[in-house]
Amino acid sequence: MHRKARQLETLNRQLEERVLQRTAEIRELNSELQQRVAELETIMQVLPMGVAVAHDPECRFITGNAALSDLMGMKQGDNLLKSGDGELPYDIYQNGQKLQPGEFPVQRAAANRELVGTVELEVRRRDGQMAHVLASANPLFDDSGQIRGAVGVFFDVTERKSLEDILRERAELLDLASEAIVVHDSAGILSFWNSGAEALYGWKREEVLGEDINRILRTGFPVPQKEVEAPLAAAGRWEGNLTHYTRDGRELIVASRQALKLGSRGRSVILEINRDITAQLQAEEALRRAERLGAMGRVAGIIAHEINNPLEAISNAFYLLRDHPSLDEEARYYARLAEQELARVAHITRQTLSFYRESQYPVSVAISEVLDNVLELQSRRVQLNGIILEKVYRTAGIIQGFPVELKQVFLNIVGNAIQAMPQGGRLRVRVYECIEPSTGRQGVRASVCDTGSGIDPEHAKRLFEPFFTTKETKGTGLGLWISKGIIQKYEGTIRFRSLRFAREHATCFSVFIPGTAFGQKQELTVSLAAS
Repeated sequence: MHRKARQLETLNRQLEERVLQRTAEIRELNSELQQRVAELETIMQVLPMGVAVAHDPECRFITGNAALSDLMGMKQGDNLLKSGDGELPYDIYQNGQKLQPGEFPVQRAAANRELVGTVELEVRRRDGQMAHVLASANPLFDDSGQIRGAVGVFFDVTERKSLEDILRERAELLDLASEAIVVHDSAGILSFWNSGAEALYGWKREEVLGEDINRILRTGFPVPQKEVEAPLAAAGRWEGNLTHYTRDGRELIVASRQALKLGSRGRSVILEINRDITAQLQAEEALRRAERLGAMGRVAGIIAHEINNPLEAISNAFYLLRDHPSLDEEARYYARLAEQELARVAHITRQTLSFYRESQYPVSVAISEVLDNVLELQSRRVQLNGIILEKVYRTAGIIQGFPVELKQVFLNIVGNAIQAMPQGGRLRVRVYECIEPSTGRQGVRASVCDTGSGIDPEHAKRLFEPFFTTKETKGTGLGLWISKGIIQKYEGTIRFRSLRFAREHATCFSVFIPGTAFGQKQELTVSLAAS
């Protein structure tokens, strides 16, 4: 018994020592745990993001750190689901829909016992302030696996959202710009291509990003490329005109403004804004040509006017000379021949003057007479080109109009037909009454048909566009465009057809003018073979 008692005393003493040791360890662990909890609480309070903790399974009592309490407009430590006056100082929206308290991320995580991934929310406070946040939440479990609460994290992204909106607005403005705006590096590799560039050049942005802009657009520089790169690198800016080609092969002249900027990672990028000035340059060139032609026309009118007086004197002299008794029969023949040629010169002079003496009010004009005058002016070219001329006038085609305008229309059409037959062919001119099928209007139609080179299908759609020409440097591209405008003023139409056969082509331009006051009908068919 004594030995057993001594063993029990020893065991009790060892047990007490172990208890004391374990107690000390537990106290140390509790101290460390309290320290870690204090550290975590301190970290949570100074975190720039909002942290919410639900302290019960139903999430009726939720506290937040300083960042979240300030975000919600409440005091730190207050229950975020209750306020003193019974009304929360904030509302939470998702995709424009107001959420009820049970639909908040923390409550959803606890109710569904699963993680709620990142969602974008909008916090609208009663004082008018608004914030955009990214929120996520996770449930908390006790040792038995039961829900004891939840924790949520809220990132304030208001500034980033505002910046994104600004950047989006600027991007939309760039896309709305009519100019082509592109960004590329010093090697020409594209990183931005706006809608204006898509419309101007024809390539979609996904087709060109990462490609060399100078290769795609076949850029033509007004000076060697190094002379463009040097001022761009030195001053950061360059302006000038460039030649570009569109996806369908059209040549463009663009006014280019380029700025060198330092991009991300220290890489230099070039912002390039290009504005199409092709039509402007063509208009300026056409205006210069028109001014030259107008000046030549005025000079021709002045010369024709001045020639009239000596022509009249010479005509009188030949009239007296042709029956003079001192002349023999051969001399009289030559005098009559000279008088006839002189009369022809006088007629051409009067026609030239008529082009520059337009009346202010519409007068009666015979379409057949206008065509005869135009064909007479072109008779020399008809003969030189070996063209067979056929005229079929089934009516005089008398209308109320301006002779000079109508001469300009038919001079363009007939001139184009003759130019299309440099090696000869057949020119057929017709005037006849008709009723327009589409409108039922009565009027006169004049058609000019040739067997020349024809019109390519790719040119047909653009034939009446201003500045479009197939004559390279010889034409301004304004003749048919002006002619169409003149006929539209008469409420008429001008159209064409071009057919291709195995051995020859046929092109016919047809002009319809409604409301014709027809004169006496006449039918005249003339066939002239060039000598």
